[in-house]
Amino acid sequence: MTTAARLMPFPEERVLEDAAFGQGIVPTRLYALLLPVWQVEIRADITEGEDFFLIDRFLERGLRHGALHTADELAAFFALDGALVAQAVRFLTAIGHVWESGGRLSLTALGQRSVDDDIRYVVTRQDRRKLYFEALSCAPLTRTHYDQEVVTLLSPDELAAVTRGDRYPRFSPIHVASGFDRTALERLKDRKDRARFNLPVALDAVESLDERLVFLPVYLVRGREGLLVYGQAGAGAEHDPELSALCARTPELISALDNEEQGEESDERVLRAARNWLREQHLDSVAPEQDADGTWSVSLPATAFGEDGIPVSRIGTYRMAGNRFFRVWCPAETPRKHALLDRLDKRLGSRRQATRGEAADLVARLARQLRLAVPDLSQLRAGAGRTGLKGLEAQLAGLEDEHV
Repeated sequence: MTTAARLMPFPEERVLEDAAFGQGIVPTRLYALLLPVWQVEIRADITEGEDFFLIDRFLERGLRHGALHTADELAAFFALDGALVAQAVRFLTAIGHVWESGGRLSLTALGQRSVDDDIRYVVTRQDRRKLYFEALSCAPLTRTHYDQEVVTLLSPDELAAVTRGDRYPRFSPIHVASGFDRTALERLKDRKDRARFNLPVALDAVESLDERLVFLPVYLVRGREGLLVYGQAGAGAEHDPELSALCARTPELISALDNEEQGEESDERVLRAARNWLREQHLDSVAPEQDADGTWSVSLPATAFGEDGIPVSRIGTYRMAGNRFFRVWCPAETPRKHALLDRLDKRLGSRRQATRGEAADLVARLARQLRLAVPDLSQLRAGAGRTGLKGLEAQLAGLEDEHV
């Protein structure tokens, strides 16, 4: 298994396809990068929001709006068992929602806020947890980056194993010269979209206990229209809008990419890779071509594809050559139609039942990729039946019935 396969859940070719045919940019380079991330362990007073237990909601609303002031009054008003109410009051007192003075119960400020917002706020003093900030501007990472089953954050000691070897794309670490900006912790208090960044309702008395640098594997696609960053956390090969915007506005990173591109061997690496690949396919008579947008492709006859040749699913796809790439193409329309069905079958034929909208979006994207008119579901179902793609045929038939 290659380094890229171990670090990323999808191949770089899928990223290029999304950038070109999903996001509408003309990709010119793909970089495998290790973005620096600050892993910061903090100690703070944490306010979390939870759903109310039903009885707690009633009791607190009774104290807030019902002019009720004792456990007996609460039990009588709501027709509840007195022992049950007393137990609930003890719990609400323990979490700081209720206080008693002279036999009378009142809501604390925390309790009042909980009733008003219909959220049970709970404060944990001196809580310890880890927060993640990208190290280029010390902005917090979104919640998806906290899923350790999906996201790999590499320590500096692990970088050597990842960056060793000659396979492409080779993951390159981006280094930072300055330490963690602790004012980033204070800026968290002003965020409105806190849940999206895995932040509690409130952070008070924040103290940084440990700050260490780790590295997040990403693919960065550079194109004429800008750049897109693809991380591990997306559902499939989907770009990360926050990381894309961050990298686009980071002069140091853009300068590093510019310097690397100026040092490249122009188009020679792409041409060598394309010629070597054509030689392996016994297609020495075919020459790589540069398309109008400046990218490279190899245009192959229909006879090059099939059971004894190149799989039709390769039509319209990319092959990597360092940070560059070339595209496999076939000018004949029939193989491209077969390629659409084949790729659609791989994405839909063995999956859960897709929605009509999901299938339509995928078909439109594949049609753009293969330069075909967008077929309707009945045409696709007939084509799947003729080519023996029974799983896809059943999926499409189900979608047609759903529409009726």
